[in-house]
Amino acid sequence: MQGAVPKRTTSADGTPIGWRQLGTGPAIVIAHGAMSTGEQWLPVAEILAEHNTVMLVDRRGRGLSGDAPDYDLSTELADLDAVLAVAGPGATVIGHSYGAIIAAAAAAAGADISALVLYEPPLPVVDLIAANACTSCARAVEAGEHERALSIMLADIVHMDESDVGDLRRSPMWERMVDLVPTLPRELGVINGLAGDLDRFTTIQQRTLLLLGEVTAQYQRDATRFLVERLPAATRLEIPEQAHFAHVAVPGTVADAVRSFLGGA
Repeated sequence: MQGAVPKRTTSADGTPIGWRQLGTGPAIVIAHGAMSTGEQWLPVAEILAEHNTVMLVDRRGRGLSGDAPDYDLSTELADLDAVLAVAGPGATVIGHSYGAIIAAAAAAAGADISALVLYEPPLPVVDLIAANACTSCARAVEAGEHERALSIMLADIVHMDESDVGDLRRSPMWERMVDLVPTLPRELGVINGLAGDLDRFTTIQQRTLLLLGEVTAQYQRDATRFLVERLPAATRLEIPEQAHFAHVAVPGTVADAVRSFLGGA
């Protein structure tokens, strides 16, 4: 991460929360999804850093951040609040997947955020997110079978094509993702626990860009439609030929979408 400066702050429960910071200008805070760290968004951040201060957060339990035994969505919200206190008032927050749930929940709770970019938050708006697969994944983690748990996650929850999973297994990303598997069951539990609490997300007032891959899973499309239909200042943008990881596959396209959205304020 050439040019990225590691920084840290402390969350409400005393857990250290770290990020890598690039560029100068209005602040953009990026909250990554499950099975990754902030590093996954570096190609997008390097483009955005031409005109912005970009803060690539490592969410608790990975990378530069610490962890604690107690965990729920409120701990993640406190973590993001701690970073936003450093970023200053009116930051933009980009959230991907589980990170998009955190970003949306923070905005709904009144965090000082000027704009949101939400890339496929997996809200359980039609049904629980692959409940049987979540149970199988948790059991695999309990058994120490982390590669099997990751395979279940990608195939049965993210709905990644078998060939794409095979490509990922042969890439350097696979080992890094396997290392993060122990954080997965608690996050899946939070997602499905939101099934009766979706109205909290309809109070978001900030300008919101909802990114959606053209060939992404149906439950992601359902969640995005739910927000588009209920948020007063939401814009939906579909990314051609992409699914859940366009920021990795076509980072320039994602960065351009964010810059266009912010430039149109």
